[in-house]
Amino acid sequence: MLSVENINAELNTKFLARKIIYLPETSSTNTEAWKYIEDKTMNGSLIITDYQTSGKGRRKNAWSSFPGKSLTFSIILFAKDYSSKLSIFPLLTGISIVNGILSSIYIQTGLKWPNDIMLSRKKMGGILIESKLLDNNPVTVIGIGLNINEQIVNFPNSIKNHATSLSIYSKKQFNRERILAEILNEFEVMLYKDTDEIITLWEKNCIHNNSCVSFHSENKKYNGIFQGIGEDGYARIKINENIKKFSSGLITL
Repeated sequence: MLSVENINAELNTKFLARKIIYLPETSSTNTEAWKYIEDKTMNGSLIITDYQTSGKGRRKNAWSSFPGKSLTFSIILFAKDYSSKLSIFPLLTGISIVNGILSSIYIQTGLKWPNDIMLSRKKMGGILIESKLLDNNPVTVIGIGLNINEQIVNFPNSIKNHATSLSIYSKKQFNRERILAEILNEFEVMLYKDTDEIITLWEKNCIHNNSCVSFHSENKKYNGIFQGIGEDGYARIKINENIKKFSSGLITL
């Protein structure tokens, strides 16, 4: 079971996760977050669970988690103060995860556009960001799922070949509270960095920058060279000597 006390002991944030809502089991931390927002919960609140039964991924995919093994949590941001960064929240969040894992357990993970956390070219985590206007103010819920202590046997057959965990990679078990706290510490720092710096950091940690990729967008497939991202967070892909920008899509390596 996750310990709120142990998370707090590792936190050095000013506002992020200063309210932690721990749920032993829930369908989706993002779904729960929106319920708490309706009750006017405080900015920076954290919703976390030991077992997410119906987690949501991008493109309406399911996100699988195993009881007591994963980190599945959501951050609530009343985003008026960060409205200029809304389009790059996936990038900012990804950097925070990579930096938090590195600083807590010294394992270097990587990023795949727009929101996958990668380890040994397999997926170990993902990000789902949902935003709404409430009373004319932007509110954002940032959902994060990370495979920490899972073993291969814990994964559904459909993802065993392209999913991994920190434990599978290292043959060790990890303190989830410490990893979570370091990610949150990094996230609060990243919130106040300039967009240009965030983009530079993201590209530095991208596992396919300046590499050939296949890109699927709007039922079309393109082959090209990934040329980084613009200040709007859009992917820049060189296709037949022309740079094209994409706001969404799926990259395969």
